[in-house]
Amino acid sequence: MTEYYLVDVKSITSNQPRSSFDEDDLDKLAKSILESEILLKPLVLDQTGPESYEVLDGHFEYYGAVRAKEINPRSGEMVSAFVISPKEKGNVSKQISILSKPAPSDSISTNYVPDQRLSNIEARLDRAIADIKDEFKRENQRLNNELSELKSLVPQKVDALEALNSLSEVELTLKLRRANITGKTLEKIKASIVKERKKRAFHSLSDVVSRVEGLGDKRMLTIIDAWNGTF
Repeated sequence: MTEYYLVDVKSITSNQPRSSFDEDDLDKLAKSILESEILLKPLVLDQTGPESYEVLDGHFEYYGAVRAKEINPRSGEMVSAFVISPKEKGNVSKQISILSKPAPSDSISTNYVPDQRLSNIEARLDRAIADIKDEFKRENQRLNNELSELKSLVPQKVDALEALNSLSEVELTLKLRRANITGKTLEKIKASIVKERKKRAFHSLSDVVSRVEGLGDKRMLTIIDAWNGTF
């Protein structure tokens, strides 16, 4: 009994070399398969194992499906096929032989000359290299995106003096808490920093210590150590 299935491309083999077919034609078929999401002419397969098959008919279509999987591994995983039972294999093989015969009017041989096969192999290599380059670009872009995300998580270095001159009151509160300055002491120091820098910018950390109420040398060192130059 012959059954129609969707078969995993990687479980199929062909006894005809891929170089027998024009790579440009295979590429066109592959893109059409991906666009339509189906192979309109199903393969005819002989089941050679529990999960293995060999092409009886449709070698060109098979390699088109292989190319589709190379272009898009996810969308090109499965291919439509008729799986022939052992009882029907002989009859099906006869029918394939009859259908494969060229019409009497056909005067042009469909077999590729060696030069054409060599050209097909070269075209296949070129496409494989192009696919590798595309995959490298995608992977490089992904890594760059991840690196950018990681960089955004890393605290950015800010000069302590610049911070004391520019941070908002909310930011100052957070940074002073990082140095374990809390409660009334925090509010007192913060208010003094804001008040003094409105008069004129601090020009050094010593200037900050001398002008800010409640902020001595020891506490300034504690702040610098706690901030560690990052915000």
